[in-house]
Amino acid sequence: MKETMTVKLDALKHEYDRDGYPFTTLHLELPSGTDLKFLQKAHRLARKDDGRQEITFKLKVYSDGDRRTWKLTSKGSKTKDFKVVAVMERQFDASDRAELLFNPADPRTVELVFEVEIVEPERPLFPPQDDDKDEKRVSA
Repeated sequence: MKETMTVKLDALKHEYDRDGYPFTTLHLELPSGTDLKFLQKAHRLARKDDGRQEITFKLKVYSDGDRRTWKLTSKGSKTKDFKVVAVMERQFDASDRAELLFNPADPRTVELVFEVEIVEPERPLFPPQDDDKDEKRVSA
């Protein structure tokens, strides 16, 4: 299952985790009519991480011919000023130049496409058992 939507950046913040590694927190404003149950399921499965499903969160950034794809991790969602925002994190990378890309004084238009995908396992959790184990035996 895959859900793709055009979002707006509501906030961008750089922080440090407990071990001192930098990360970037993004608040993505979701469009009205978004299937929130699908996003809740994806977030819950990503936190659970039992290995059955593969969940990917990606943000595709299009700006004046520049195309970037960032892998994100979900930290949930919240309501902010009567808007629903998805709180996402990614490891800090200075080469992204995210501050320049999302600068409100810059006249460039930036299009953000948020993509959430849940990949179900191809094989069943409990494969069917073969009951014909007597085939290789030779009876007298």
